[in-house]
Amino acid sequence: RLIAACGGDNVKLFDAAAASEGRADPCVSQFLPAPGVQVNALRWNHTNHVLASSGEDRRISLWLKGGKLLGSVPQLESDPADVLDESILAINFSSKSSRYLCSGGTGKVVRIWDMQRKKCIKSLKGHADTITGVMYNCKDEHLASISSRGDLIIYSLASGSRITEVKDPFNQQVLRLLEYSRSSRNLLVTAGDDGSLHLWDTTGRSPKASWIRQHLAPASGVGFSFSNEKVIVSVGFDKRLHTYDTSVKKAVHSLSCDAPFSSLALKDDGWTVAAGTTNGRIMFYDIRTKVQPMAVLRAFNPSEAVASVCWQRTNPVPISTSSWSPDVALLGANGEETPAIMPDPLPASGRNRPSFGRPESLTVANPRNAAAAEESSNQSVWSNSGSFILHSSKATPSGVDDMEVFSPLVDVQPI
Repeated sequence: RLIAACGGDNVKLFDAAAASEGRADPCVSQFLPAPGVQVNALRWNHTNHVLASSGEDRRISLWLKGGKLLGSVPQLESDPADVLDESILAINFSSKSSRYLCSGGTGKVVRIWDMQRKKCIKSLKGHADTITGVMYNCKDEHLASISSRGDLIIYSLASGSRITEVKDPFNQQVLRLLEYSRSSRNLLVTAGDDGSLHLWDTTGRSPKASWIRQHLAPASGVGFSFSNEKVIVSVGFDKRLHTYDTSVKKAVHSLSCDAPFSSLALKDDGWTVAAGTTNGRIMFYDIRTKVQPMAVLRAFNPSEAVASVCWQRTNPVPISTSSWSPDVALLGANGEETPAIMPDPLPASGRNRPSFGRPESLTVANPRNAAAAEESSNQSVWSNSGSFILHSSKATPSGVDDMEVFSPLVDVQPI
């Protein structure tokens, strides 16, 4: 398994086991999506073969894990309506497949991309300032987004309408962080610049629990444990990592670092944490027992903050060697169509899949991948030939969703 991280304009992939055990030189690949341009966010797809990156270059780039560029959206030859004039601060694949990806940034619009057709199929409006976080819920029924104005908006993917709108309840802090529970459709956590965290049942008007100014500086990372949704972890620029038990509504454990934390990713074992710092390191912790980090990885130069960290999945969508192709690497290959998560607004005549050429401004930095990258630039990937097959993904992690029994989000009226 690999762990991806970005610092400045650089993206690196590390052997996760070697990195978390402190072994020398765990870097297996690195590349520059756009030289000299900041990378803001990274996400692995469901097969573990493709990494999505976004940043100040105004596009979402897709990379095979060996370092070869698969393509980007919007494409250079795409419809003018798809061309972005914004920095992209947040991206996320849908919960059940890699066909759909959402994005948000300085354009103040949430965009949903159909990766089968490389098109933006929906633009969701409502924010009046920069969008700093976007995420699908565990059932791909709703999409949440936050902004630097302190707004939290929940959209219905069936209709594209806003069904809940709330503001940060106390100081209307600049919201930077958003994370949905992996098993409860209506449970999410937000955090922001005044160091406060709020746990929301999105069917209500106020938080289920709040930790006011738990961090003495802006929060920089937050997430639910994959194995226990009652456990939340956060990090901040105050050099602190906190673990919370939502059943008692308090922080139950804290530890400190010698540098401000800048990002966070929880491994899907539920307990291992990778926390990036402002001086280019990644700290690995076991939040159950360890006070000191299990390992420290010097990922980037001390002048480069680790802006995003992302683990590969323990149980990815499988791909056989015989069926491998760039399309299959991104979307899986069991021969079943991924159900649409929202009505298709495009006419039938617009459904042809254009070839996916390589943008000239995107270059591979790792010399070991240069030859492969050049070969890729001379041929079309995601070509028009052949049928496009999608994988019907496995169910989300099991667990009792106590809130969905009595408070379905679809019944909520806009606030």
